[in-house]
Amino acid sequence: MTRSLHWFQAFKALVYAALLANVAVFMWAADDWLAPKAIDQIGWIIILAVFEWETGRLAQGVALTRISPQALLAELAGYGCALFALDHYIGIRDPVEIANASAWLAISLLIWVDLFYPDGARGPVRSVLRWALYLVTFVCALLWWQGGAWLDFVDAALWILCFFVIEINIFGLNLPGLRR
Repeated sequence: MTRSLHWFQAFKALVYAALLANVAVFMWAADDWLAPKAIDQIGWIIILAVFEWETGRLAQGVALTRISPQALLAELAGYGCALFALDHYIGIRDPVEIANASAWLAISLLIWVDLFYPDGARGPVRSVLRWALYLVTFVCALLWWQGGAWLDFVDAALWILCFFVIEINIFGLNLPGLRR
């Protein structure tokens, strides 16, 4: 394993550990594990875990032609949680939460497509769409920061970082120093 790959693995572990600590704080702050934000967090942890597992298989040189039934069930459960939360955000008419949740769902769809249909993943249409969606999540984070919602801001920043790691898993394996 190259020195750069060791660095990346350590960075990834640190980011995921920070996210798990953040989710624990979110759960504690929610004071109700059935609150929409708590369910949202649980759903996205599941989705992120499946993406990490799938992109780990990519790194091992396994061509992804189909998702395992267990991973599919886990991912569907995660999306069920995320959609439950989105429905709640729509119900309370919170435009920032709606925009953020919708952008993350679209980003995850793009990642899923990139995993199983990589042709065109680096094409201009997917790239512009991907960056526009990440820009939406970044703007939502800034709005939370500006509004003094520090926990929401930190949460959003950590999720952006975690999905950046997934993007590196997909695209960065061809970068010098990140080859296995």
